[in-house]
Amino acid sequence: MYKVYLNIKSQLGSIYRPAKGKFLYSLTTRYVVHAIIILLTIIVTTSNLNAKELNTEVGQNNILATLIQPQSEELYMETSESTTEGNSVFTESTGSVVSAQTIGNDKIAFEESASITAEGAIVKPNLIATTIGDRVRESVIYHDVQPGETVSEIASLYKISTNTILWENELGARDFIKPGQQLTILPTSGISYQIKSGDTLEKIADKYGVTVDDIVEYNQLASAEAISKDQIILLDGGEPPAPPAPAIQPSSRFASVSDFFVPSSATPTYGTKLQWPTPSHRINQYYGWRHTGIDIDGTTASPNYAADTGRVIYSGWSGGYGLMVKVDHGNGMQTLYGHFSKIFVNVGDTVSRGQTLGMMGCTGWCTGNHLHFEVIVGGRKQNPLSYL
Repeated sequence: MYKVYLNIKSQLGSIYRPAKGKFLYSLTTRYVVHAIIILLTIIVTTSNLNAKELNTEVGQNNILATLIQPQSEELYMETSESTTEGNSVFTESTGSVVSAQTIGNDKIAFEESASITAEGAIVKPNLIATTIGDRVRESVIYHDVQPGETVSEIASLYKISTNTILWENELGARDFIKPGQQLTILPTSGISYQIKSGDTLEKIADKYGVTVDDIVEYNQLASAEAISKDQIILLDGGEPPAPPAPAIQPSSRFASVSDFFVPSSATPTYGTKLQWPTPSHRINQYYGWRHTGIDIDGTTASPNYAADTGRVIYSGWSGGYGLMVKVDHGNGMQTLYGHFSKIFVNVGDTVSRGQTLGMMGCTGWCTGNHLHFEVIVGGRKQNPLSYL
């Protein structure tokens, strides 16, 4: 290592020695460095001493001037006398500054917004959380359904009842909503109503369970008579009347129940909206604009099950359906089962989910044993696969 040191020293010496006595040598001495440091110190000190006469906008001096000259002046805050709503008002103070601000009906309050110490330092203010008043929505809006949303979640978002969304958008309790679908959202829980010829507020109030005074007040009507045809009013808290009970049709049974061995019912399943109506899952024909149900393949030994709990409203022969059973499940939903070979239920019977209604067959218009299954919601035939 010593040999390495000597070699490096020799190399540096060969460069440094020719510079002695010249300009480079004079710049590399330690005295030049000392002189530069002293010169910089003099410049900085002089600059700070001259700055002691300068005050900032709030009466503050720089740090060096503060150390040299004691702080003796009082500090004053300028008063803002703006009369415009929403501006803060500050009062002169040598200590704390207090302010308050109002925006519309919402008040934003501040505690001590700033505290100035004797040394001139400004302490961070303590702010009270903003209080935002609840605003009542007065107009109808439209909501675009997002992926994964449910009717109950949307109702909670807008603080209205789930039934309000179902009623206004003509949806059944078992109906699905799809992403991109637009829903009408009322400003309150209740229903909307379009005035028809001959309507009076007394009739409307009695039908939908509200009072005339509530209708007049909520819709800001001049009087109970101040309505016109096709006018749309909102019934706050109103509910549509219960649908009438389905008419009981006479039964036309193929044979007496005692003439047949009734297969056991299927075990109820609740993982889907409706239970699959027969043991077979093979579909021969799907739902379409000319075929309002699905055809499920099977044999005469295959039982047909009730897709959900309900009441039998038709049992017997029905044209192209052959031997047919129709069950009302409430909430506007019905299911239809066609082409039975045997029927085990009567009109008016209450059936449970998975209960055997009859046996598969090929009665009516058919080309082989199968079950023709339909789902009817609000009087309209829907694709059964959307509900199974």
